[in-house]
Amino acid sequence: MILRRLSAVLLGLVVVVAIVQLAEVGAHQIYPPPPGMSMKDMNAIKAYVASMPMPPMLLVLAGRLVGTFLGTWAAVKVGRSPIPAYVVVALLFCGGIASAIIIPQPIWFSIALFVSYIAAAIIAARLATPPPTAAPAQPPA
Repeated sequence: MILRRLSAVLLGLVVVVAIVQLAEVGAHQIYPPPPGMSMKDMNAIKAYVASMPMPPMLLVLAGRLVGTFLGTWAAVKVGRSPIPAYVVVALLFCGGIASAIIIPQPIWFSIALFVSYIAAAIIAARLATPPPTAAPAQPPA
């Protein structure tokens, strides 16, 4: 049971990371970094994010929403419980806080991100959790 749930959390995280990376690649296609910008220079990254227009920011936000939904859904299916999904979203929430501190982003983006994490996880957990089966009726005594 524990191994199944750990595997579910890992799978959920892999799904989220893969989808978020695809969205971020798309955002970089829409709004490419300046030529010669080093992705190892934190000040350059902060300036790049601060100058990013709305469309690529929305693409990243949508990628995180979809990634969170699909990752938590997969975690519920594999783990056969909503608990792995809630672990995945808790880890994402912690990562989102760290990201907002390390790379300043607009406050609307942070709020939307955290709301989308919670909403996507709750909806995915409800959709992926099978309905309880009814107990067989007892014959009258």
